[in-house]
Amino acid sequence: MFFDQEPHGVFFLIDNKSFYSSCEAVARGLNPLKVPLVVLSEAENTNGGLILATSPEAKQLFHLKANVSRKRDLPNDPRLWVVPPRMNLYIQRNLQINHIFHQFASEKEVWPYSIDESILDMTHSWRLFGNSIREVARLIQKTIRQQLGLYTTVGIGDNPVQAKLALDNYAKHNHELIGEIHYETVPDKIWSINELTDVWGIGPRMAKRLNRLQIHNMYELAHTNPYLLQQNLGVIGSQLFATAWGVDRTRLTEPIKTKEASLGNSQVLPRDYLTQNEIETVIKEIGEQVAARLRHHHKLAGCLSLSIGFSYAAAETDGRSGF
Repeated sequence: MFFDQEPHGVFFLIDNKSFYSSCEAVARGLNPLKVPLVVLSEAENTNGGLILATSPEAKQLFHLKANVSRKRDLPNDPRLWVVPPRMNLYIQRNLQINHIFHQFASEKEVWPYSIDESILDMTHSWRLFGNSIREVARLIQKTIRQQLGLYTTVGIGDNPVQAKLALDNYAKHNHELIGEIHYETVPDKIWSINELTDVWGIGPRMAKRLNRLQIHNMYELAHTNPYLLQQNLGVIGSQLFATAWGVDRTRLTEPIKTKEASLGNSQVLPRDYLTQNEIETVIKEIGEQVAARLRHHHKLAGCLSLSIGFSYAAAETDGRSGF
């Protein structure tokens, strides 16, 4: 078999369902899956406020979307809870969740992927906690629910990429909030995905590039000449081909060796800066901070880059998001 030579393990990718809104709901003694609640940023440069998170009920009742909908989209409905963000709370909950994960896998086998997702290498420990892999996943879900009141979704795979695809495409739409992909189910579970943008690592721009190569779904991607993909897309083409076959040779427990370190700084401004003097002052302040970090680490810069993003209102007027 083609997959016999590939690494086989047991990996969980666990996502905290509607994390920010769920944390806020639980803090108020509410069920995070049943209360319509949104977390709203009130910053001026988001044109009155950006919805950072929505509960499942708010999505269903009012069709609100995180990082898309804005304050002006909120309905005048007394059922809807609108609360400000509390990053300290979310970071604290993230630490508590990962502490629970360490009860099921060693510290080096738990890799926080983002503030609301973590990858667990359960290859060597799952048998200590249940008779089946799925039973252990349910136990982790139950433990987090009982201790913190939060719901989690679990993607299970023989490697991290299978677990990620199982999470995004199956677990989030399953009543148990668990999805599985294994090497033997790749044709049924991965090649059946018709929307390229439903796959981790493929955004709208990459989907258009693949479309130009006559690739419109995961089956076509898996059956395209990999050398053609590499020729047109570079190393990303090879990675996408591997994803289409559910192949991932990542070893999470091995330390990552960084070839070239980068130091940087960013700042979100509280309002639009319109005068040249104000803009130059901010750029100089950020430049001084980066220079101080370089001196602290006894480093010299080989390349310098500056990116500027526009506020929502300016982006709508200009048609560009930044440069």
